[in-house]
Amino acid sequence: MSGKTFEGQVDRMSWVPGAEPRPELVEAILSHHGQAAQRREIGPTLMAVAMGALIGLLLKGMALPGVAWGPETGVIGAVVGSVALLGFGASVAAAGLAFVIGRRHPLLLQWASVNLLTLVIVLLA
Repeated sequence: MSGKTFEGQVDRMSWVPGAEPRPELVEAILSHHGQAAQRREIGPTLMAVAMGALIGLLLKGMALPGVAWGPETGVIGAVVGSVALLGFGASVAAAGLAFVIGRRHPLLLQWASVNLLTLVIVLLA
């Protein structure tokens, strides 16, 4: 008779208010409904924004007169311009690679897309 009342059912389940679910119960639910979505990491995003902004500023400064690495600045301009163009090429290559293997390496896809987006925004601003 105790199993037919609410209190009897609660006693039979050994329910304790505020108790946490058992790990095997959580695993059973997740295996039945699928895994939870992965959290996005903030580190690759911040690094991509910083690198994209730096490369974009270096590229933009190559065409602006009066900048320390601008046109007609000699060796410094050539070195900084080469680094900027190398960074731009690496960003485009990383985006292409991330497009191909992004499913296996989602952090690379996240980094490459934010990096290119920031670079383009800095160049267009």
